[in-house]
Amino acid sequence: MTFNDIIGQEEVKARLTAELNLNKLPHALLLYGPEGNGALALALAVARQLLGQRGTVQTMMVDQLQHPDLHFSFPIYKKESGKPAPCDLYLKQWRELLLSSPYFGYSEWMEAIGAENQQLMIYEGESDSLSSKLSLRANQGGYKVVIVWMPEKMNATCANKILKLLEEPPLQTVFLMVSEHPEKLLTTIRS
Repeated sequence: MTFNDIIGQEEVKARLTAELNLNKLPHALLLYGPEGNGALALALAVARQLLGQRGTVQTMMVDQLQHPDLHFSFPIYKKESGKPAPCDLYLKQWRELLLSSPYFGYSEWMEAIGAENQQLMIYEGESDSLSSKLSLRANQGGYKVVIVWMPEKMNATCANKILKLLEEPPLQTVFLMVSEHPEKLLTTIRS
């Protein structure tokens, strides 16, 4: 996904492009708006700019959502009670849906993972998994990018652990949080 692929959002695209060109992008961004507004597409375009700087192979890996330094967090449901629930359990479905269109919504995601009557959430296991991944050096020697879709769905424990990562981010790590209801986030995360 490139900025040119995104419909509308001209002012936001211009601002993000300028920040990227000046190497002034903050380590955490909150992109928000109603379902289907293109915030997730914007996050993918930013990730492509950051991770694809080192060459064609890296750009192709980002485009296929296979770059080792591109991490995703999104709401899921626990298949087994009491077990850690990292998003990686649903990464295949996530990639398939995202590659088909970055303009999907919550109901399409629920359908993709077979969660008809489930309550989706980002659990504590995800913050632990992210912390572990981000403690490692970037695989390709540049940035690490984390796209958190619907961060308002984090449970309290996860939100507090993510807050710690946001306050003290690992070197060259960028968090792109894509929200439909930013008012439901912890105030400290929004700030």
